[in-house]
Amino acid sequence: MKAFVLVQTESNSEPIAATLMGIPGVECAEDLTGPYDAIAFARSDSIRSLSEQVVDAIRRLPGVIRAISAPRLGSLRDRVGPAGTVQAA
Repeated sequence: MKAFVLVQTESNSEPIAATLMGIPGVECAEDLTGPYDAIAFARSDSIRSLSEQVVDAIRRLPGVIRAISAPRLGSLRDRVGPAGTVQAA
């Protein structure tokens, strides 16, 4: 199971992407501006373990107000064939 995790922090919090990278299951993270302060890309064996392990660990970080997971259903990149043609789903 792969998912993006959108993270909101307290307004006076420091950037959090480096801290997110220390959580098992988080493959990459970036700090953002706008309604969310960071986004992480995470991988786990199941949606349940993603929620109970990765997302809960993010929610327990100091300064985190909210962490919302958005499970990945697929990617256009997964369907790109020879010469950049898109294959039917």
